[in-house]
Amino acid sequence: MEYREFFHIEIIHPYFSGIPKDLILVADNETKKRLISLGCLLKKESGRIKVLAPFDEEGTTFPVLGENDAFTFYIYPTSGSIQEVTDFSAIEKGNMISFTNLQQPLDSSELISTQIEKKGTFQGFPALANIIIAGNKINTEPIGESAKFKAIFRAKSIKWKYYFVSNSQDTNVRLESRDEQIRFHEISIDQNISDQIISSLQLNFPNSQIRVFESRDAIPYSSKPIKNIKLLQNEDVLISHLPNPRAQQQGIQIIKIK
Repeated sequence: MEYREFFHIEIIHPYFSGIPKDLILVADNETKKRLISLGCLLKKESGRIKVLAPFDEEGTTFPVLGENDAFTFYIYPTSGSIQEVTDFSAIEKGNMISFTNLQQPLDSSELISTQIEKKGTFQGFPALANIIIAGNKINTEPIGESAKFKAIFRAKSIKWKYYFVSNSQDTNVRLESRDEQIRFHEISIDQNISDQIISSLQLNFPNSQIRVFESRDAIPYSSKPIKNIKLLQNEDVLISHLPNPRAQQQGIQIIKIK
C-alpha cells in the first residue's frame, strides 16, 4: 500500500529564528482513533506533525472526509519561559488560542486564530493552544498534493529604553542602528518626570549626566539579537554593539559609560 503525506501542521513562533523550542504538538485521543480508522499514520517531527494517508488502489485520491471529521491537536509548552515571549494580549482570561482551517483562504497556509476555553494539560503544563482541522476543508488539489497548515503565534513586543550614566557633560550623544532597523528618540529629563529609574539614577549618581533613549516603535522579542546598535558621541563610536534588553528586563538596559 502506498502512503503519501495527506497534510502537515507546523508551529511557527517569531521569537525563534528556526524551529520553535519548548513547544510540542500532540493529537488528542479521538483524533488518534479516527486517523487509525482511516488507515492514516502520524509522524512527529520537531515543531510539526505529518499525517500520512493511504492512496486508493488506483492511486488517485486520499480518503474522503465528511463534515463530522475534525482533527484536534494541542500545543503544549515544555517550560514556563515560552509564555514570557508570547503575545496573549488579545486572549481573554480563562481562554487559550484556537487555530482552525475553517474560513481559511485557499491561497494561504496560515490557520485562522480564534480563542476558546482553556483545556488540556501535559506534564504539568496547560495547553497554550489547540488546532482544529476540519476534514472536509482539507484541500488536496492538485490530486495527491499535501495540505500545509501553519499555526503562527505572535511574539510579545516592547519599546526598548536605554539609560546611560556618564561622567562626561558632552551633549552630542545619539544612538544609531544599521539601516535604521530601529529608530530611537531621546527622552527629555526634567524635574517633573515620573520615571522612577531616572530618579533612582540621579539619586545614586548625583554628579553624572543621565541620558535616556527610547525606540520609536515596539520591538518584538527575539532569540536572535539585533546587532550594530551604536552609541555615538561627537560621531565617535563609544559602543559598537549595544546589548539587547532580555525578556525579563522589560525592554530596559542601564549602561555606565566614561
